[in-house]
Amino acid sequence: MTYTELCAKYNFTMPEYAADYYDAFIAEYDRSVPVLSKENAETVASATSLPEEAKAELIRCAQVMNADDEAHLCGSFLAYITVYKRVPWVNYIWWDDLFTVAGLEKEQVGWILVATQLANTLNNKKPPEDLNAENINAFRGYTQNCFNKNGYWGIVEWHWNMLCAGGCMFMFGILKFVPGEFTGDFPVITDGKRYVSLAGGEYFVGKEGELVDTEEKSVGITSFYEDDEKYIGNVISADGAVDLNKTEFPKSVWKDYLRKGTHTIEIHIPSKIPYKPEPIKEAYKMAVEFFKDFYPEHNAKAINGYSWIFSPQLNKVLPPESNILAVNDSMHILPVIATYGADCMFIREGSSLQKRIAEECEKGTEFHYGIMYTAIDEIENFGEKIK
Repeated sequence: MTYTELCAKYNFTMPEYAADYYDAFIAEYDRSVPVLSKENAETVASATSLPEEAKAELIRCAQVMNADDEAHLCGSFLAYITVYKRVPWVNYIWWDDLFTVAGLEKEQVGWILVATQLANTLNNKKPPEDLNAENINAFRGYTQNCFNKNGYWGIVEWHWNMLCAGGCMFMFGILKFVPGEFTGDFPVITDGKRYVSLAGGEYFVGKEGELVDTEEKSVGITSFYEDDEKYIGNVISADGAVDLNKTEFPKSVWKDYLRKGTHTIEIHIPSKIPYKPEPIKEAYKMAVEFFKDFYPEHNAKAINGYSWIFSPQLNKVLPPESNILAVNDSMHILPVIATYGADCMFIREGSSLQKRIAEECEKGTEFHYGIMYTAIDEIENFGEKIK
């Protein structure tokens, strides 16, 4: 079977990198090796304290996939790239419907792959049990959620649970952290003391320095140029506003700091936490120290994240003394085009914030998601407003 023929059997578009693994995979592919063995299914079920009914169903689902020639090939290749050959945070597969297997629901196909990932973590990576408890709970919880929602055992939120099962996402202090790689949309340069963010291409800019999706909403457009001697681009202030004027930075002074693929540590923000600069600073420090030893090859240059809570427009609806604004003032905010409204799933329904966002949206304001970063060297001063 050719790579193109195999790709046609998946219900999503395979990431570009996958083609580079195909020849090596086919050369060592062994039809007799299960995608998920009964032994590994039992290991996962025991470690996550699955109900006996769920354990039996996981074993059954694995047997169904292993018995089907086409499903076994599809599952084996997906496991090859997402479990055994690449670190979990660079898999770039976000779909829940992976491939079709007769006798299995899509959440059960994904369940087998997540269990395969977790078995590999438990058997080989062996993260500290106290830190990994959150991921064990995630597997059990999202498995139960599938049953509660659909009436059959499986797992929902496939991409998220592949990260959790991958032995790379851990809770430190009030935040969850996972290794990551920086976006290619915003080059960040440094002179050794300051960090400057630039728009990395052509984007429409609105009247308040936000990135917008159409020319009709815009008052200008960004561009980016670099050669051996200089960078020329639109500077993005620390609060996420894009300067319409171009600025030139000589490479004799300014160097790359964050570019596409630069190692970072990404944050995920649980609900109902004391979201303030000081506990975030402490969480940052714990995470950096842990990953420095646990993944020594991952040389993180910054903490970064993506969320509604990093929206530059929140200063329109939050008081100056807001903890959210205090945290955002301590970070470099990068604007993105994607927007949200009062119906954002992460904003508590009926809250005063939801009502204020709804009122602001009625005035024509668009709330944009944001990317944030904190350079590792800036952590010690986290809590101070970045100029």
